[in-house]
Amino acid sequence: MTDLTALQDQVVNVARARQEAQRLSDKKKAMYDEFISQHTDFFADVVVAQTKVSEEEDKLRELTIKAYHETGNKAPAQGVGVRELTKLEYESKKAFEWCLDHKIMLKLDTPAFEKMAKMAPETRPGFVTVYTEVQATIATDLSKVIEPVNP
Repeated sequence: MTDLTALQDQVVNVARARQEAQRLSDKKKAMYDEFISQHTDFFADVVVAQTKVSEEEDKLRELTIKAYHETGNKAPAQGVGVRELTKLEYESKKAFEWCLDHKIMLKLDTPAFEKMAKMAPETRPGFVTVYTEVQATIATDLSKVIEPVNP
């Protein structure tokens, strides 16, 4: 038999732990907000610098590919190179039909299968077992079980 006093005491312990975690989280957010407001110019400079890097890298990639097309050299300058990637283009429906015809490369659509198995007991395959699992839940707001703590 479960000791209900121990259970209620544990509810209070969880509520107090959550309350303390929330207090510290609120304090952390306030400190973070203050830090950000004091260093706004610096963070703007970081964003500008990152944008500049991105723009310069895009230009470098473009020039590298241009040099490769002109020379065929996969390393047209020190620090850059070209990688050739093999890509495929096809219609998904035709690929799926091909796989069905060849009985290969098929994958179970788990979410669709489980949805069907839960909804239609009369058509559920015999190898599927449906059971109920018990899971404890804890209310999000436990403030009613404890006295508020001053921050």
